[in-house]
Amino acid sequence: MNELNFYNLFEHYLIILFIFYFLFVVFLLRGILRINKISIPNNLKASVIVPFRNEEKFLRRCVNSLLSQNFERERFEIILVDDNSTDGSVNSVSDLINSKNVRLIKLDNGDGKKKAIEAGIHHSNNEIIITTDADCYHHKNWLKSLIETFDNKTGFVAGKVVYSKTENLFEEFQKIEFASLVSIGAAFIGNKFPLLANGASCAYRKDLFFRVGGFTDNLNLVSGDEEFLMQKIFLETEYEIKFCAMNNAVVFTEPIKSISKFINQRKRWVSKVPFYKNKTLLPVLLILFLFYFSLTFSVIFIVFNPELSKTIFTIFVLKNFIDFIFMVKGYQLLELSENKFELLKLMLLFPIAEIFHLIYITVVPLLSLMKGFDWKGRKFRR
Repeated sequence: MNELNFYNLFEHYLIILFIFYFLFVVFLLRGILRINKISIPNNLKASVIVPFRNEEKFLRRCVNSLLSQNFERERFEIILVDDNSTDGSVNSVSDLINSKNVRLIKLDNGDGKKKAIEAGIHHSNNEIIITTDADCYHHKNWLKSLIETFDNKTGFVAGKVVYSKTENLFEEFQKIEFASLVSIGAAFIGNKFPLLANGASCAYRKDLFFRVGGFTDNLNLVSGDEEFLMQKIFLETEYEIKFCAMNNAVVFTEPIKSISKFINQRKRWVSKVPFYKNKTLLPVLLILFLFYFSLTFSVIFIVFNPELSKTIFTIFVLKNFIDFIFMVKGYQLLELSENKFELLKLMLLFPIAEIFHLIYITVVPLLSLMKGFDWKGRKFRR
């Protein structure tokens, strides 16, 4: 094969991958548009489980935001599960533990987040389990919105999580990228193919947790508790998966402060992907990775064959355009668009964020295969 034929083949290969990517984004837009904001009043009661390890800085803020929920106090309890903290986390909320709604459970040894959630579920008194993270805080209508997303056919509800309090460009890029992940998860749910959820805001029926075996088949994986459970409820029961689209249903968390910690977190998230229950999604994710990988490294080919630049630039611009349309819809769903300044920042930063996203999507999966990651002072391999 001569050099010219190679570059022609690569050009056609990249165009084919882009067509697949375009159809994928259309699929996502369809999913976003299918999500309904329907409130279903009911009498369900909830147990909110907050696993934590060394969250002295944030835990009190989290508990106070839960105690301030616009939801009948007698219809929910808060269960804090201490996964062997070595800081002052417990002391930071000691005066709140005596309140009517808050209980503390301590694990005998440090077994990780999934064991902490399991312990909370075993000690819970209510039919709906809701999980959140200790470094989050919540809109006052968050709990009410999650509960009122349930009808008799609903088994699992995924919720909105967004980054707040960005202080620099790196954190602004994270905010856009994280919003895209949550929006993609919502779109898959809207299309009846549950894939992504965030443990900072999800709810499910306690009886279904035990019916599908809880976390027993993925305890060896440090991440993915909520996603594996959601996928099992979808595949193994007659219940439906929903995304909570109602207004004022947002959970807020903070972006990562350093690039190394950001990469470490994303490696942890990527490490669970090969173990998803719905195996039909894996080829799709692989093709998407090949598109990102190929588009990123196509810059090298331009050096040797400048004629490729027109095709590569066109694909990049078109990708920016369709991605931006999806992100606007995602911002609307996640209530970020209510602040017009957030939309302005999205418009201005999006092209640069696209480059940031290309590189990280290319690099992080490869790093996750080669190296382990740290989490809460512990080292893990995939």
